[in-house]
Amino acid sequence: MPRAQSSSSGSHLRKIETSDELFPVLTSILETIIHLPWLSTGAGGIFLADEENRQLVLAAQINFTPFIAGACTRVEYGHCLCGRVAESGQLLHVDCVDEHHETRYEGMEEHGHYVVPIKLGDTLLGVMVLYIEAGHACDSSEVGVLENFAAIVARIIQSSRLQQEKELADLILAHSSGAVMITDRDKRIQWVNRAFEQISGFTAEDVLGKTPAILRSGRHGKDFYAAMWEGIKRHGFWEGEVWNRRKNGELYPEWLNIVALKDRTGKVLSYAGMSIDLTPVKEAEKKIERLAYYDSVTQLPNASLLHDRLERLLHMAATEGGHVLVMMVDLLNFHEINGGLGRSAGDAVLRETARRIKGALEGAVEARTGADEFVIACHVSDENADIEQLAVTLAKRIGKRLQPAYQFGQHEFTLGGAIGIAADSGKGMTVDSLLRHATIALSHCKKHPQDGHAFFNSEMERETEYQRLLGAAIGKAIERKELRLAFQAQVDRTGRVIGAEVLLRWHSREYGNVSPEVFIALAEERGAILDIGRWVFEQTVEQMASWRAAGLCETFRFSRLAVNISPQQMLSRATVAQFYRCCANSGIPPESIELELTETGIMQYSDNVIDQFRALSEMGFKVAIDDFGTGHSSLSRLRNFPVDVLKIDRSFVSNIEEGNSDAALVRSIIDLAHTMGFEVIAEGVETADQLRLLKDFGCDLFQGYYFSKPLSADEFVAYVKQQLAANGDADD
Repeated sequence: MPRAQSSSSGSHLRKIETSDELFPVLTSILETIIHLPWLSTGAGGIFLADEENRQLVLAAQINFTPFIAGACTRVEYGHCLCGRVAESGQLLHVDCVDEHHETRYEGMEEHGHYVVPIKLGDTLLGVMVLYIEAGHACDSSEVGVLENFAAIVARIIQSSRLQQEKELADLILAHSSGAVMITDRDKRIQWVNRAFEQISGFTAEDVLGKTPAILRSGRHGKDFYAAMWEGIKRHGFWEGEVWNRRKNGELYPEWLNIVALKDRTGKVLSYAGMSIDLTPVKEAEKKIERLAYYDSVTQLPNASLLHDRLERLLHMAATEGGHVLVMMVDLLNFHEINGGLGRSAGDAVLRETARRIKGALEGAVEARTGADEFVIACHVSDENADIEQLAVTLAKRIGKRLQPAYQFGQHEFTLGGAIGIAADSGKGMTVDSLLRHATIALSHCKKHPQDGHAFFNSEMERETEYQRLLGAAIGKAIERKELRLAFQAQVDRTGRVIGAEVLLRWHSREYGNVSPEVFIALAEERGAILDIGRWVFEQTVEQMASWRAAGLCETFRFSRLAVNISPQQMLSRATVAQFYRCCANSGIPPESIELELTETGIMQYSDNVIDQFRALSEMGFKVAIDDFGTGHSSLSRLRNFPVDVLKIDRSFVSNIEEGNSDAALVRSIIDLAHTMGFEVIAEGVETADQLRLLKDFGCDLFQGYYFSKPLSADEFVAYVKQQLAANGDADD
């Protein structure tokens, strides 16, 4: 008992009349406990221990269902949750109705429990069970509060048994972890406990004889307090959140429960107030809000908060005039930093990017909305401004801020940025529509990156809609039999056709012939590439089997077909088994199939696909790297990759002339590839001069329109026959 309290507590507490029965006291305490903010179900009970019979006897309960109230009148030690706690003497937390919840009934709602032993020393006096929401995690601060209450209840039970009600009241009030204040009927403070002193900063001497108004924060008006005392007058109690002021002037929130203590006639003798400092709860709420609305890496608003801020900006534009300008920024090649140098490097880049864009536009909202995506939004109040020209100027400013090299440890690198721009006056467009327009503009910018930014227009939206419709159609292309294979000859240094690259063509019912550059990317985006890739492989093997059965491969002396493979196919380990099984079922040796993957695809997914390619190589499949020279890799990096063939990209072949840089580069690639044991094929050969130079450089194989355009299967056979006849090798 605190020193300042001992002199006044005894005389005052004699004025508080309490029932001779224990159960109403326990019920009253239980009512206080279940109103803790995190015990939102408002249900609980207190059992007393019957040690002689090793049973728990229900003494008080609030909001038990009739079934539970009846079934749990007496609970054997070890039975259900309360019995287990009685037997172990240890607090138990469960967040759902689990297998140990033996007392249950059909239709019981999901819930959890804190089950707290009520002990005095080592002696079990009872068990307190409190209902919580399902999934509510165990919290050490909550456990501490409940254990304090259990200690109070233990003292109540013990004092009741000893019929020492004065001591009971003293112990409850003095040792409560919550602040307790007792006033007389005129609201003059008569007693406070130590927790009150610790929470408020006021000592007992500071407040005795004064009214609780000494704590008022000024946040609540007269109407608030009038309603509070009216509630106490009507119902005998009031509870709610109140902001008070500590002695040092600091405002703090608390959960306050005030009870009018009356005699048997209903006359108010005094008032008791018990409060819990909600400061830790409010701080936790702020942390939760921070996690919910801010990006943890950059500390910028996230997509949820951006949506709210954009709602306000659109409302401002609609009511005050002007436009809302949204710029969506995407860091190009960010995945290479994140994947190559690790997440810590990626996070450092994101934080630095946030720093660079923050403050680029005065009064703007900056947010991170995706892995490498940021949004900058602002209200342009000048209704006469050329919004598109202004947006371009601002985009250039942001792009300039992103240009300087990033540094991480010993590494230095540059990252370009693509910026999609959209604007609206706030009169009819929603936040989602505005962001969708910016996304469309960003997508257009990434496909056409000349300026580094793009302002949304209706043509972009039509193109996006066209892409959407194409994406839906490509998923049905196999079923509709709209796909076909084409074969482009591959020729050796003597001019003999030794094989062909298998190319895919799509003629859509609705959209006619669609370029492979368009529909392959769409198929990869929509996930249709796996089915299409499998279909292409199976059709290729079937065609090869047909030609072999007809003796054409032996007659024409060509031995292989090259098939393009998507990285997405190779990410699946099932692809290896599918390819091998397909060849085995058709009687085609894997050596006659060459698998082509672009250099960019290999560099991007090398760590994930190398095992699959090694397995295929060991089975006999040839592996080729397509479009070499466009993926910024190096031959040395490919040393451990099971490569058989290197295909020089057509962009280098088309520009080779005697003595220029592309010619020197092609010669170097061929020399190094041969050193590493790779066969080299040049694609895109269109002139005799190109062929001559490539032969001089030592290139092994050639492909391009100089020899043949892509042909149907029958046309390809006819072409090979023609070439054999021209070379004098036709089979008689």
